[in-house]
Amino acid sequence: MVMDKLARKESLDSFEVYPAQDLSLEEEKKIARSFMGRIEWEMIVIGLTQFFVWLGVWVLVVNGILPIWMGFLILMVSTTFAYLPSHAGQHGHLSGSKKHLAWVDYVVGQISLIPLAQSHDILKVTHLKHHAHTNDPSRDPDYKHTHTGSWLKSALQVHFQTGDRDERLNEMIENWTNNEPKFKEAVERGALVSLGFFVIQIVMAINFPLETLFLWWLPRKFTVSYLGVIFSHMPHRDLPVGRHADTRFWANGIIRFFNHSMQIHAMHHMYPKICHHDEPKAIEALRPYMIERGIPGADKIPERIINNPLTNLKSI
Repeated sequence: MVMDKLARKESLDSFEVYPAQDLSLEEEKKIARSFMGRIEWEMIVIGLTQFFVWLGVWVLVVNGILPIWMGFLILMVSTTFAYLPSHAGQHGHLSGSKKHLAWVDYVVGQISLIPLAQSHDILKVTHLKHHAHTNDPSRDPDYKHTHTGSWLKSALQVHFQTGDRDERLNEMIENWTNNEPKFKEAVERGALVSLGFFVIQIVMAINFPLETLFLWWLPRKFTVSYLGVIFSHMPHRDLPVGRHADTRFWANGIIRFFNHSMQIHAMHHMYPKICHHDEPKAIEALRPYMIERGIPGADKIPERIINNPLTNLKSI
């Protein structure tokens, strides 16, 4: 009996009590900051490469070296990579913490958008409004094509946001333009770029009608639908307003690379300054905090996100 008591006492004396993990917001931000500030060279490479692929296919098709149907198939894939580098530039990832390199965000972002015939300036100011007012029906520019009944409706609705086809969006942009000088300046600069794209496309359609249809118009339309589904509908549909509630983790069985890792888009909305290609490692570090905050799907993500960034979240 005495020996048993001594054994139990020795066992208790050797027992180490580990403090619970600090899940405070301050500690969360400290960890998140460790993933911020670098130049995301991967996005610079992707943005310029996909543009030169687009340009090269045009040259090969126009000169009869590459059949138009093959050029069409190539650009249907490569054009889907045209937006993400601009998106990185919109958040300052291409220049990192180097303020003297801020021009890289615009230059690479705009070059990358040529296959989509879009203005980097306009996409930036409206996208930042999306971050500020995610899922707010009166202030989120993406709300109408995000909160639809199906991905097909989202793929179609995303095209009906220009001209007089979306009065809600027009009212928002008019209000921001009238009340925010920087927003107005960006829209005015972007309008000139958009006008330039319109004129160029008209000229190209007159001189190369089939090539313009199959190498520019159709890949652009397909990509816009694709972006509407994976960037907006899947991460945000049917979710409320709130930093820790407006974006979910999701999976569709396709490796993350081909969905631009939008399955883990919740990380981006939690900390937009973390580079896209660093999000998997950031999630691994911040997973307990994301679960604690109640981010949809956070409790189902694996502790290790393997083959960064070429895998899907199979457990969701």
